Amino acid sequence: MPADAAGPTFADLRRRPPARSPRAWRFAGARAASRAGALLSDGLRIGYAEGFDSGPFMAHAYVNRPSGRTTLGRAIDRRLLARPTCVAFRDIRALAELAVLEAIDHSQATRPVVADLAAGPAPYLLHALAARPAARAVLGDVNEATLVAAARAADELGVGGRVSCSRADAFDRGALAALAPRPEVVVELGLYGIYHDDERIEQHFLDLAELVAAGQIVFNVQTCNPEIEHIARVWRNAAGQRCVWRLRPVEQILGYAAAAGYRPRSIMADRHGIYRVVRLVREGG
Repeated sequence: MPADAAGPTFADLRRRPPARSPRAWRFAGARAASRAGALLSDGLRIGYAEGFDSGPFMAHAYVNRPSGRTTLGRAIDRRLLARPTCVAFRDIRALAELAVLEAIDHSQATRPVVADLAAGPAPYLLHALAARPAARAVLGDVNEATLVAAARAADELGVGGRVSCSRADAFDRGALAALAPRPEVVVELGLYGIYHDDERIEQHFLDLAELVAAGQIVFNVQTCNPEIEHIARVWRNAAGQRCVWRLRPVEQILGYAAAAGYRPRSIMADRHGIYRVVRLVREGG
């Protein structure tokens, strides 16, 4: 279903329900239970400490190994990891790795470079590098600790010599212009849901075309999510604020891409239909 077609709209999610309403009481109870669970569940603890949209939480969801204090803590963690959103995280990791492999295979460069400036732990990209020895990667993120973890993971996979890491903001025009070596493929996962400004994302595609001129872009977009209100009213983001994510129809992002000169080559969805993973190619490329 298209974004905001059912359930609360984005504007609804940004507003708090009336304090005396049953919805407010219900989510207050859910927040209290979730906070209490964080005393035992490693996943909830990481989510509230680092953000449920952070690299450390994504890494925990990817591993999919329930952990925590006591049997009860591990049971709470198992329930968290079985939520449709966390299942979708793992699905799109696999789909993103497939899309990156396809992008590398379709690159005309002898030693293709893949850049991800909002990389997080970047397991999809690191595993793709392990499978394609000629490829290299440039990783960036605003979280220094996440970059350290990604570099360590690259070394463990034996691809550290083909990975460079630097602290960077994916929307920073200066960072895009300074990318070196120049990437043939740009990867952006999880970026468009946590940034709410449509104009910023539209401009970002134009910046990618002008400043990077990559032949291919791999991205994902959250199009619908039955848990979107729970996430907004119970979870916290990396800034310690309410975790309000914006749903967008994939057609909206494809429109921004088309204006920048890119067209879709493949579109894939997770098993719950929460996300779309898209590989774009540049017109004429």
